Amino acid sequence: MHRGICAPLTLVAASASVSMSGCVMDGPFVARDVDALVSKDAASAWAPSGTAPQQTPLAVPVSLAAAPSTTLTLESARGTPDATPNESRLSLPQCVDRALSNSPVTRAAWESARATAATVGIADAAYMPDIFFTGSVGPEQDILGPIRNQQTLGLAAIGLNWVLMDFGRRDADSARARAQMIGANYTFNRAMQQLVYEVQRAYFSLDATLSLRDAANDNVETARKQLEATEDRMNVGLATRPEVLQARQQMLQANFDLEDAKAAVYGSHARLSVAMGSTAQSPCDIVRLDALPLPENLTTAINQSISLALTQRPDIAAALALVRAREESVKRAEADFLPVISFEGFGGMSSQSYQVQVAPQNLHNDGSSTFGTYAAKLTANWLIFDGYERAHALQRARSEVRAAQAALESLRLQTTSEVWTGFFEFLAAQKRFDAGIALLTASQDSYESVYQSYLNGLATINDLLQAETDLFDSRFELIKSRAQLLTASATFVFALGA
Repeated sequence: MHRGICAPLTLVAASASVSMSGCVMDGPFVARDVDALVSKDAASAWAPSGTAPQQTPLAVPVSLAAAPSTTLTLESARGTPDATPNESRLSLPQCVDRALSNSPVTRAAWESARATAATVGIADAAYMPDIFFTGSVGPEQDILGPIRNQQTLGLAAIGLNWVLMDFGRRDADSARARAQMIGANYTFNRAMQQLVYEVQRAYFSLDATLSLRDAANDNVETARKQLEATEDRMNVGLATRPEVLQARQQMLQANFDLEDAKAAVYGSHARLSVAMGSTAQSPCDIVRLDALPLPENLTTAINQSISLALTQRPDIAAALALVRAREESVKRAEADFLPVISFEGFGGMSSQSYQVQVAPQNLHNDGSSTFGTYAAKLTANWLIFDGYERAHALQRARSEVRAAQAALESLRLQTTSEVWTGFFEFLAAQKRFDAGIALLTASQDSYESVYQSYLNGLATINDLLQAETDLFDSRFELIKSRAQLLTASATFVFALGA
């Protein structure tokens, strides 16, 4: 079982608290470790300092007990775990584990978060002084009439530039970098949730197509049994040739449906492989879900679910962090109207070696000197007028804040819609599955009754074929409704951001 994965429908995520107070970093003079600002790898969720990923207080939708593939029955449809799992098959948590380890999607999001985290160190570097070395050495020659001056000059010095006061520029840049880092980490968490959700959907789809293939095999056997019974009745004069032809047509249709179901399996295998970060031509054998218990009833009301999603979804937290970053951009634009006060200084040694020659007497005067040099000063820079560039930059920053706030509100509204839809779709899927079980029970009873009546000459071939078609359809519908229930459960948990 992978890090943070405790149920196939409980998506891996950090606790997406929208409060930014829990994300305060160290002071500006502390050396930055970029890796400490993000998750440890691309397969682990990020959590703010001092917190840990939390799980949604909902009932665990599906058990993780491994179970082998079985033929569809009413018992397996309801969920009856088998004690003899096939160890060579991949369970859903194992597929999720491979996806988180191999997928380039989460790896790209993680590297993006690391790149954004590096901007925190870049922003905080502005608090530090710039210390530099300067040095030079080389000959010079001056000719002034009969006088020729040849000299060699050398200089070595250590300099320092330090911004003492910038009236909020560095503070705004540092706070904006932190907000962007937090947003990138929450975006990474949501990318992990999206990946796990896609793996679940692909897994459930593959399981459904495999079950449909098994049901199609059962349908072929049923049609073959019916054809043989019709041929036996014709041999004793109790059935006509058209009845045999109709039964054969039904069997051929069942064979066609079987081949169609087999083709669908290949596509489902490819989708799961790609979701796991593998190539489409590397299918895997999975643990079947037809013998596992289905999701339990929801334990929270719709209003509680919406409130939960609004407080824990990573994409909402990322959008809120973007608003914070935009607000810091406004502060930065406002600070640009104020001066910058800096300290500048340097100290070093200067050396000079010279030779003065006077023609035509060819007089020489040689010498050398070495002396120390230093300087220290305060400087102030204040841009008075720039053609209204700063005013327009401030206007743009304020508009970007309002745009980010509108995007956040839109995401919150979209979240309420997704949770609302997912909640009632899950309830409807449960009822559809219960109705599918009842339908399959009725179809099986009806087919057995009509089949016996047909053998006794009390029902026509049309009655038998119709009962058989209804049985085939009910088998398919039960499998589809089961897959819809599992997918609806995953969709609802994904909408919650759990």
